[in-house]
Amino acid sequence: LAGCTVVGTCSSEEKARALCALGCDHIINYKTRDVGEALARLAPGGVDVVFEGVGGRMLQTALAHLKEDGRLLQVGYISEYPHNPDRAAETAAHDLETSSLFWKAETIQRGKQTIYGNAWPKDFAAVAGCKQRVLDLHASGRLAALVDEKRTFAGLESVADAIEYMLSGEAVGKVVVRIGDP
Repeated sequence: LAGCTVVGTCSSEEKARALCALGCDHIINYKTRDVGEALARLAPGGVDVVFEGVGGRMLQTALAHLKEDGRLLQVGYISEYPHNPDRAAETAAHDLETSSLFWKAETIQRGKQTIYGNAWPKDFAAVAGCKQRVLDLHASGRLAALVDEKRTFAGLESVADAIEYMLSGEAVGKVVVRIGDP
């Protein structure tokens, strides 16, 4: 949409197909390829912007391949959440305090690099001007929202199951819990 080359990472062929359908220029399945080696080949001068929600080793790899003046937008750190038995090793893979970065929405500088913790908008009035553009892009088919269709969840009583499913890594797209009548 903005003339950027987009590199997506995923953990399965099914997710790779979904990323391809969404328009990613390059897809790296981190279960079958080394992300660092692939990024070095795809962007030998480094990556301008990283949208990062995994944390741990993936965060460290992203930081290692971020341009000198690059920006990283942290939107989560799922590999370091309590559900992961390897979370201690994931957290030790980098020198950032990811939970503080995220929950305090900190912005930090690493030389000329900028890391934005919890990069989701805080002031929705500031982004309201983009609303119509986003809706128009979606209506035209140029912007798609990917919602997992393998399982459905309805009612507040299904929230715990939906979270467990989301954390399992099986979902392809967002996990949605429907509340009330459709």
